[in-house]
Amino acid sequence: MKMKKYIVNDIKEALEQIKKDLGEDAIILSTRSVKKGGFLGIGAKRYLEVTAVCEDKEQEKTESSEVYKLQELLVKNREKRQEEEIRELKQMLQEMKQMLGMQRLSDLPQNLQRILKGLQAQEVDQTIAGKIVEYLRISYGDVSLDDSLRRSLAEHLLAFVKTEVPALEGTVLFSGPTGVGKTTTLAKLAARLKIVEKKQLAILTLDTYRIAATDQLKTYATIMDIPMRVAYTPKEAKMELDAMKSFDVVLIDTAGRSQNNDMQMSELKALFEVIQPNLAFLVISMNSRFSDLKDVLERFQVARHTHLILTKMDETRTFGHLINAPLIGGIPVAFITNGQRVPEDIVEANAKDIAHLLSREVLRIAQSS
Repeated sequence: MKMKKYIVNDIKEALEQIKKDLGEDAIILSTRSVKKGGFLGIGAKRYLEVTAVCEDKEQEKTESSEVYKLQELLVKNREKRQEEEIRELKQMLQEMKQMLGMQRLSDLPQNLQRILKGLQAQEVDQTIAGKIVEYLRISYGDVSLDDSLRRSLAEHLLAFVKTEVPALEGTVLFSGPTGVGKTTTLAKLAARLKIVEKKQLAILTLDTYRIAATDQLKTYATIMDIPMRVAYTPKEAKMELDAMKSFDVVLIDTAGRSQNNDMQMSELKALFEVIQPNLAFLVISMNSRFSDLKDVLERFQVARHTHLILTKMDETRTFGHLINAPLIGGIPVAFITNGQRVPEDIVEANAKDIAHLLSREVLRIAQSS
């Protein structure tokens, strides 16, 4: 197999040289545009680089092998070009989308521009923010940044808020990333069930990775006079749950897991399939970055959670995740925690309260911009 590259002005010139050098049976392997000449890239002229191949009659014994390799190389080269074209197309579409977004922003009345910036500052999903501003534009044209707008904005936000507070019965599983406050949240709900609702409950923990977490939960359980057991495997957890059937509620604590660890995600999936809880809470921190929040919600779907609990609301002034999390995860927010105190710092998620909180913060940002 003979291979040769040509630097030519156009494809016609390339074909003439290839035919002369390699014969009529030659095959063009690839073409690409190159620049040559000039000084430091200035004044360089664009040429066409053509790579061609042909059979070598002296290697007839390896003909079939070489043809196969050539076909394989051609396929790979074509796939590579297609991938590059797709990447370029995606980049072009993204740039066009950004340009159109900037154009729409500049076309908006000044106060609506401020509202949109407020929604963006609160990290409300870009699609939702755009829809809300468009609704306001259609309904009012321009707006005044006053209390009447706050109420109207809250009404529009309410359509995107998804909440549901379930009855805590049977087996209730808590899982989520490391450090989001699962154990403290579980203790808050345990106190609510024990003291307020007078439920007969027990606690089962599988968080055996951290001794401190088990000790913390034991302390809470002792103070509230709640039975607590420890399991080290899904099989042990199932046996413990079978022994706890007489309780109204069993709260199940799990170890924090990284959404980027495939093994840990597989372990969580296996645990869920063995336990089959009545409720499964995914616990997420409100101060997560939007990209991390999205990643967690997508990867933790292996456990088929029924509800969200958003924690550490007291540690942020950005509340867009109250809308973003249920939108991306496809499950409602049940509870929100806003401090470390047990059992005080936990509230039931209320859609109207969330909408009014976000509208107030958006308007505050808009008024100060």
